[in-house]
Amino acid sequence: MPTFLIVGAGPTGLGAAVRLTELGIDHLVVDAGDQVGGMAASVRDARGFTWDLGGHVLHSHFAEFDRAVEGSGVKMNDVARNGWVWLDGSGPQALVPTPIQQQLTEMPTDLYPDAPLHNLADYYRNNFGGKLYDEFFGPYNYKMWTAPLEQIDHEWTSLRSGSAAPNVPRLGLAGSATGPAGSFPYPVGGTGALWQGVHDRMLAPGTVRLNTRVVDIDVSRRRATLDDGSTVSYEHCVSSAPLTTAWGWLGGAGAEGTAQRNTLCASRIYAVGLGYRGPAPEALADKTWLYCPDLGVPWYRATMLNNYDPANAGDGRWNVLCEVPLLPGQSLTGDEAVRRTEESLRALGAGSEYVVSRFVQEVHMGYPVPTLGRDDIVRTVDARLRAHGFYSRGRFGGWRYESSNQDYGYLQGRQAVDNALSDTPEDVYWHPERF
Repeated sequence: MPTFLIVGAGPTGLGAAVRLTELGIDHLVVDAGDQVGGMAASVRDARGFTWDLGGHVLHSHFAEFDRAVEGSGVKMNDVARNGWVWLDGSGPQALVPTPIQQQLTEMPTDLYPDAPLHNLADYYRNNFGGKLYDEFFGPYNYKMWTAPLEQIDHEWTSLRSGSAAPNVPRLGLAGSATGPAGSFPYPVGGTGALWQGVHDRMLAPGTVRLNTRVVDIDVSRRRATLDDGSTVSYEHCVSSAPLTTAWGWLGGAGAEGTAQRNTLCASRIYAVGLGYRGPAPEALADKTWLYCPDLGVPWYRATMLNNYDPANAGDGRWNVLCEVPLLPGQSLTGDEAVRRTEESLRALGAGSEYVVSRFVQEVHMGYPVPTLGRDDIVRTVDARLRAHGFYSRGRFGGWRYESSNQDYGYLQGRQAVDNALSDTPEDVYWHPERF
């Protein structure tokens, strides 16, 4: 019987496994996929293009994560940050540098930063003004979250606004303010190469079982049933399975509140990749990513992966990954998402006659949406799970968007182990604003 069962071999599960390896404590990691990395995995298609499953920018707030990056043995590219907003999808003339709130021709007069905030719509309107809200923040965030902004909390914005002070955006006239840091690291071989390196170089052989799905966990008895019919008993469990799934596993141990469980919402997207032969068009040649608020354009973010690592496309080629949301009431197939994405990029000079690879993967759970009342639900369920030695952590295991970047996820796994063994605080999960 392993002391720890770890469900999921993404950043959180691997963080827990690395920590247990350091401590010399026996453990088993199971994952339903055929490779490690979870949402941070990379896929190489039949034409030799490499695709991440989202636009990942690697950050580190923690020495432990830095050591994992170093220990992976993976080389890092230093990528020049060059993000733009494609305002209306009409063509290259509609491209505006990010951050868009620093590209104003005149300062808004309808700012109410001290007014009460009830939801994310209030935050953007009060702090950025009606014009920026209507033209960018409102429609873009609707595409990203796939939910009305009136249903989304605003508290997480203190981590994302680009300011050290909570809920105070940085506004500036065009040319009067500097943008974010000039570069960021990116693993050679794709984001997934980092996590494969952590697995290969930092874990004991035989501790990770891929293609192994957990079909049920008796939380009170601390016993998991796997898809081959076998069972695994454990003392502690660190799980990155969706919190809604773990809630169901509680069963008779306290799974009441189905209506509340349904309020934990997740976006659903298609990761659409297009690989082209020849050079990228001028409008895209030096870009790292584009944001698009136009509801007529299917994607909300496009990432030029060849500018992260030329090997993602190969010599004489380039590739772009677009995240296409499924909006409320919308029916969209993967083929339709690819077709509409390809059509949209023609306006930026990406001719369909140069496409040599079309990639699409449905991501059933893209972002955990920070809906109003989410934290009360999460804390209640977490307390019930932890009473049985069960730690639901990670992007969807913890259901906290503000704690789900790769470095935060990795530290969540480590801190869950330390909390289980010695009741040390899990500040990374509950208080990411401290880092």
